[in-house]
Amino acid sequence: MKKLVVFAAALALLTGCAADSSSTGSSADSTTTQPAQTTAAASVSSQTGNTESSIHADYPVYDSLQALQEKSDLILRCKFQKREETSFENSPYTRMTIQVQEAYKGDAKQGDTLTFLQLGTNEAAQNPVVCNAYVSMQPDQEYVLFLTKSGEEYFMPSPAQSCYLWAEGDKTLSPVLDSSVALSIKAEDLK
Repeated sequence: MKKLVVFAAALALLTGCAADSSSTGSSADSTTTQPAQTTAAASVSSQTGNTESSIHADYPVYDSLQALQEKSDLILRCKFQKREETSFENSPYTRMTIQVQEAYKGDAKQGDTLTFLQLGTNEAAQNPVVCNAYVSMQPDQEYVLFLTKSGEEYFMPSPAQSCYLWAEGDKTLSPVLDSSVALSIKAEDLK
């Protein structure tokens, strides 16, 4: 219970910081909300037995594939390998490990193993922290990812728009998150 109270207090602090930083956005930006680093907690809930918390995060929405490509440091076709619970800046995250199959942008190359972080944890975790924008990836499934680097870590700039299923022969990629903001992306648009 003490952890839940500390977690709720930390999320409240993040919410306040996010509100302060959101007033500095540029009108020339091609997004409709602030970056993921200004995440806000809308709710923290607890169930009896295992503790389950939830986080509502606000992410930018890009109005075009070109805008998302410009924001991304890496654009990859990759194979998901594993996930690991971790924390980053006192918030619960999942470290996702991927193997690069093909790089469309950035300095990664085929065969490289990379990691990226996403807010929240998998629902199967001992004490899951469910995020509204958590992308559940399956082992050995191929994906196209758009990733942005912040410090030493990679993140999806907008989870609803940054992860697509890859199927050989498909002309249009399928977004992993069912979202009205997902972009229509054709495989040929990536090359």
